[in-house]
Amino acid sequence: MPRILFLDDSHDRAAAFLSAHPNAVWVQTVEQCIGLLQQPWDEVHLDHDLGGEVLVDHERDDCGMAVVRWLCEESRPDLRDTRFIIHTHNPNAACMMVLHLQVMGFQVQASPFGVVPPPRRGASPGSLVGRLLRWLGQHRGTVV
Repeated sequence: MPRILFLDDSHDRAAAFLSAHPNAVWVQTVEQCIGLLQQPWDEVHLDHDLGGEVLVDHERDDCGMAVVRWLCEESRPDLRDTRFIIHTHNPNAACMMVLHLQVMGFQVQASPFGVVPPPRRGASPGSLVGRLLRWLGQHRGTVV
């Protein structure tokens, strides 16, 4: 059974996610998420805008980017094999989160919650950024 951590403030998204992944652990705050990231995980799904807010500044301490900053502060050997999925619908934050994690060598992809990503073709690190930017341009204003 894979160990899956899901950071999101929406009860509806959590219900949908947990119905597909009943053994996942759902957290709603940065503090809860960081506390559990002390353990190894197979997948970590991160939202950016928490506390019922949307399009928040990525410099805040109460958003998904704060988790990414924590991950990037020092070596996290227990999380090197973890797959990170950025599921926020905030395009600027998604880009920042993916880029920071990618630069630090983490496995990361952007997949906004409820949007099915296109099939992957032989991707290189550089093409991830290109795909993310293309996706952001195509889905700007999409609400799921």
